[in-house]
Amino acid sequence: MGSKVLAKAEWAAYFSHLHEAVQGKEIKIEIVGATVGDQILVKSTPLLGATYEVKQDMLELLVEGMTHVIERPRKITVQDEEGEVVAIEVLDLADRHQILTFAK
Repeated sequence: MGSKVLAKAEWAAYFSHLHEAVQGKEIKIEIVGATVGDQILVKSTPLLGATYEVKQDMLELLVEGMTHVIERPRKITVQDEEGEVVAIEVLDLADRHQILTFAK
């Protein structure tokens, strides 16, 4: 398994194509932080779309029934296995780790 920290300049292009890369996979969204503990926001649902808005400095994840917004992400790390995305970790401004895990 490989891990890569994305440069901020790559975020918009990366997330505009993420949906295609994980098509057919279920996403789990987990938030981990000192003030919130460990919370599962979404257990298993398809990712319908993802966008990083440069001007607003926010990442939007569209899943069935909701849009999850991560404002002012500080660091984004992508983990892949044999070229397929398996997880993305987003560190936000409040030092919360928002972990997106993809499974078939």
